[in-house]
Amino acid sequence: MDPITDGEKTGAAGAATSSLEPEIHHLAHRESWFAWFDRPLTGTCCVLWWLVATLLFVGLVWILGGPHIGDAAESTYSTWAIAHGDLACAYPPGTSFNFPPAYTPGPFIAPLWPLVSGGLAAVTGIGHHAAFPSQRALGPGCSTALVAMYRWSVRSGAIAQTLQLGYVAWLVLMAGAVALLRACGRGRCRWEPAALVMLACAPPVWMPLLQFFHPQDIMATGLALGALACVRRDRWVWAGVLVALALTSQQFALLVLAPLIVVVPQKFRARFVGATMATLALVEVPLLAITSGRALRAMVLGASNSTVVGQMLRLESHVPLGVLVALARGLPIILSATVAWCALRKLGPAVREPLPLLSLVATSFSLRLVFEVNFLYYFMPLVVSLVLMDVIRRRIRWYLVIWMVLVTLAFGFNSWDFDPTSQPWGLHWRVVLALSLLAAALAVVLVEAVRARVRWSVVASLVAAGLAIANLPPRGGDGVLHPLPDWLWMLTLLVAGIIMAVEPLISLALSRSSRTWHQSGPARIGQASPVAGKSASWARSALPRPAALGYVAGTATGLGEESGDSGRVPAL
Repeated sequence: MDPITDGEKTGAAGAATSSLEPEIHHLAHRESWFAWFDRPLTGTCCVLWWLVATLLFVGLVWILGGPHIGDAAESTYSTWAIAHGDLACAYPPGTSFNFPPAYTPGPFIAPLWPLVSGGLAAVTGIGHHAAFPSQRALGPGCSTALVAMYRWSVRSGAIAQTLQLGYVAWLVLMAGAVALLRACGRGRCRWEPAALVMLACAPPVWMPLLQFFHPQDIMATGLALGALACVRRDRWVWAGVLVALALTSQQFALLVLAPLIVVVPQKFRARFVGATMATLALVEVPLLAITSGRALRAMVLGASNSTVVGQMLRLESHVPLGVLVALARGLPIILSATVAWCALRKLGPAVREPLPLLSLVATSFSLRLVFEVNFLYYFMPLVVSLVLMDVIRRRIRWYLVIWMVLVTLAFGFNSWDFDPTSQPWGLHWRVVLALSLLAAALAVVLVEAVRARVRWSVVASLVAAGLAIANLPPRGGDGVLHPLPDWLWMLTLLVAGIIMAVEPLISLALSRSSRTWHQSGPARIGQASPVAGKSASWARSALPRPAALGYVAGTATGLGEESGDSGRVPAL
């Protein structure tokens, strides 16, 4: 066989490079754009951007109607009792009194948010102009506490002021996000305010306040992010403390605790678990003793009073509620621990690096959506994880933005009713929001058409957005047209969310296999690598630095072969 001449080799490389010029130009443009976000910020600028993000979050929630009274009765009675020092009545027994719908007490929530909001209510003097019920009015064993506190709240108007305390949960979420970004090397630069502004503008992040008043969900997510930041800094005691506090806010924090127990180094596991258990005991045991054990259900199950295993899987109504709760709560935890174990076996200690760690937690949050009835605020932890995951990778995926829009339109309005505590213009702006999202999607398609580069995935998203708008009710209740069933929305959007969450783990596992294959021997010039396309795709999507450019060009042209690095994926 005739040897390949230098001229033929140079010509082949030149032809391959020419064919890759559009891709290389696109990557260069993207890197130059994202490099702008890498510029550092001073401490003063960071604080100013924190203020901007907070004002955005509070302003958007206020414009859209303010915190919804929804499930507020799950926490307000506990808040008022704690604010006035009556901790024994923080979890009062039930009563047969006929409350108005907005004040009907349901199962109470875990204790952290009532403790925080109760302290804030005491400091701010909520309802102070009306005398709080005496111990005699609360009754022996707090038997009449619910009725007495309800009548006090009507006289004092405390409910509207108590709902405003929900904004404080955003501060916890913002603090956790900043801590995690700084632990992962994306803090103190323009990526930090970009992430906070995107979170403040993401509708699923508002919905715990706007839809049913669940500030404890926002607080638990922020504490979980803080725990991940401590994991990145090898501060395992503080990681255990923050995970435990997240558990005392909302039980879905078990989806963070389970994979962390798996991936924690063996020598630090006892320290991590011990700190978690000690913090739980410190918060919950005294409250259990003071309330004569009435807080136990709230600590274990939270406010859930019914559970259906999956929107797509309908079980028969005769299945006991306890079995449904065990399946809906237990299976996601087991699956998340299993995914963590598989990731640890495949990636080793690298599973605690920023991208795989956050991907693991995002996957755990997505598993919760598979097994429970879903409202838009259930997507909040997953959305926060996906946004931060993109920032860590130095990019914002356009299909993540479209996915958030579709999730908002599909699940954000069917149960988004209007109540007297909301601002009068809130309902109008909710409809304007939906139509604005649809108009923005249409504008993207028109711009793409003018550039003669229509992305059919964008067109498909626009059609889906239009179908979601048809579900928009003019004032609560059910949708108008119902062109698509709920289970189809759930199947489509939930699968897409799971794929976005687990994709970094799969990509990193494949890249490790690719490195092992390439290290077995350099490829010959002109010989197509069976993993070159897959590796190049991973480099373009996962590499958080400009090395993707040289990798794409070098892999396709064989220019890196002289040094024996052909097709080798740079290590993270």
